[in-house]
Amino acid sequence: MKCFVTGATGYVGNFLIDKLKNYSFDVHILVRNQSDYDKYSSKGYKCFLGDLRFPDTFKGYFNDIDYVFHLGNIASWWLNRSQDYYDINVTGTYNLLNELEKTDVKKIIHMSSVAAIRQPRGIIADENSKHNEDFESQYSRSKYLTEKQIEIFLKKGLPIVTLNPGVITGPEDFKTFGKTVIGIANRKIKSKFCPDSYIPLVYIDDVINITIKALDMPIGNKYVVVGENVKISDVFDIVCSIKNLPKIKNITPIWNLYLISYLSHFISFFTKSRPKLPIEGLKAIILGAQANSKKTCDDFKFTFMSAEEILKKCIGWYEKNNYINNY
Repeated sequence: MKCFVTGATGYVGNFLIDKLKNYSFDVHILVRNQSDYDKYSSKGYKCFLGDLRFPDTFKGYFNDIDYVFHLGNIASWWLNRSQDYYDINVTGTYNLLNELEKTDVKKIIHMSSVAAIRQPRGIIADENSKHNEDFESQYSRSKYLTEKQIEIFLKKGLPIVTLNPGVITGPEDFKTFGKTVIGIANRKIKSKFCPDSYIPLVYIDDVINITIKALDMPIGNKYVVVGENVKISDVFDIVCSIKNLPKIKNITPIWNLYLISYLSHFISFFTKSRPKLPIEGLKAIILGAQANSKKTCDDFKFTFMSAEEILKKCIGWYEKNNYINNY
């Protein structure tokens, strides 16, 4: 079976293409530069140079493909050019689906996000949830608008299944969540922040398993992919428990976090580098998010890892690879 993966060089994409290859799929991937082309070709993947923003660069690539996994997007709380969120996430998805309309592809798995269906604080989202359009970030807005494109192409007859994962973590996670876990475990982070905010946490292996199993799901279905909605305060406590460290009791006030964020943006204005604490990322953390994966568990007959299981596995990997000190 021939499959094509966009976003294959990203965090989730790397794990997905390895698993697809192990399952004997004939894996084709879209890459944007020659260095990635050389790197992934050497690993046995069939690489194609192209950019979702420019449809002429991938015209005809999908003519004999059975399945498409669309992971291509930009997931960040800060960009030098905010229009990139829309050019890549929204327009890029439109360009891809417009091309796939001309093919006989059997199934398209679209990787969205809980951010696209996020509800006001304290309300748990599910597959039927509609975003109130009170966007805390450009990223969130772009994912919402991308799902609007999905709805249009579903009505046109494209065979799409949408997945809405939460905060994905696991081995090699050095994004915000991963850095936080490492910081707590190494006693570098000495104060809790936003303790009552929720994180819809999910382990990378669970995401990959659901993504591949989604090929068997009915066209038009959506699935929340979340293991557990966990309070940030509980993340701190679980990490400290796993590492046999005393619980952290200090809490950084919200005003202090905003001060740090605005100061980091001020510095970023001159350095042109990513702020230490992007304001949109801080707003997302303060707001938090919760999502219910009961439908996914029922339809897939699947059990997600709990937050404690996830953190134990993450810490085990960080320790093994010397990112966490053993006291």
